[in-house]
Amino acid sequence: MIIHEDPDIVRFVGSPRGGFTRGHWYAGMQFDPRINNLVSERNEKRHTSLRAKMMPGYTGREVPMLETKIDNRILDLVALIKSYIARNKPFDFAEKAQYFTMDTLTDLAFGYPFGFLTKDEDLYDYNKSSTAFFPIMELATNVPIVWKIISSRAMQAFAGPKPEDRKGLGAIIGVAQKIVAERFNATEAVDKQNRDADMLDAFVKHGLSQLEVESESILQILAGSDSTATSIRMCLLLLLTNPVPYGKLRAEIDAAVADGNASFPVITYAETQHLTYLQAVIKEGLRLWFPLNGLVTMDSPAEGITINNVYIPGNTQVCLSKYAMLRRPDIFGEDAEMFRPERWLDQDASNAGKLSEMERTMDLYFGVGRYMCLGKGIAMMELNKVLVELLRRFDLGLVNPINTVKTRCHQLHVQSEMFLRARERSK
Repeated sequence: MIIHEDPDIVRFVGSPRGGFTRGHWYAGMQFDPRINNLVSERNEKRHTSLRAKMMPGYTGREVPMLETKIDNRILDLVALIKSYIARNKPFDFAEKAQYFTMDTLTDLAFGYPFGFLTKDEDLYDYNKSSTAFFPIMELATNVPIVWKIISSRAMQAFAGPKPEDRKGLGAIIGVAQKIVAERFNATEAVDKQNRDADMLDAFVKHGLSQLEVESESILQILAGSDSTATSIRMCLLLLLTNPVPYGKLRAEIDAAVADGNASFPVITYAETQHLTYLQAVIKEGLRLWFPLNGLVTMDSPAEGITINNVYIPGNTQVCLSKYAMLRRPDIFGEDAEMFRPERWLDQDASNAGKLSEMERTMDLYFGVGRYMCLGKGIAMMELNKVLVELLRRFDLGLVNPINTVKTRCHQLHVQSEMFLRARERSK
């Protein structure tokens, strides 16, 4: 295996002209033993077909209430925090962020939120079960023999999650499969009488089979909610542990509110794009705390290839280390390990090329070309809007500024005990 952190190599490997194909890591992301999902599918023809069918749902073109649904879940999160204020109790924001992303995802995907926020509960023990599952997933993606064992029919029958389970990932899969089955069995006129269009509608409209939709729903839940929750937690944590950026961002938000440039009750996504310091904070937060740290191996062409004077032998697994790439001092400065949003703002005409290089490198964050993450737009919308509304409405502080959060990485991050206290800001 060869590990690279060169942006040009990352970009080339992901391009069609590179001749690289998906390595074993992708196979280990198959969560439904019956069929490959968008990530685990290594057949380029089927992968391209799946992307084309799923893209309209992810881009929001066929989910007109997408932003409104996100707004409603943000208001649920705000109400939950207010309930803790009323009881004068701290709360675990690591947990609440997960509830928020799970409710948002299920609302967008299936037409209604499962209710993690309103019930303030780890429904189906999802967090508990996913915490236990991620180390297994890490082994399966990185060690082929482990994947062969756990993906075998015997192991799946003995220990795999099942739709009949009352708790854990199996229970979530069961709920998702029930919703998908009802959607495929209902007549269109009756089905859409009392609800808004969702991502599932778009998937069905563009030709995904019932089995394909069931498989993709599992991927959405496992990959989509946890990665976005990590981004929200860590951007907020970096702000709470850096008073100067925290103050600057809140001042920018307050100015937007005072000038009538921040809609109520929730700022629009378009409005957030005009908050330049917010954009710098988010770029810096994502740069320092990459939420998906898998090896994401690609297999080199059989004949071998030379990229940027680096020779890669044929049939070699190439790991693209985005974590290292996003901390390179030659690209982001000698203080690349520091949280400094100003690095995205203090560029002038004399070093405009440096800013362009930083931006082009960050563009690789969500993947490149045919492997670009379809959920990027939704994740960024959630992150932008929720950060604004939390700082707009609350004074937030860490209960334990020494031990801020428990976190460990199994490709996806497992995080807990990020305890905060909140106080409503005066109007």
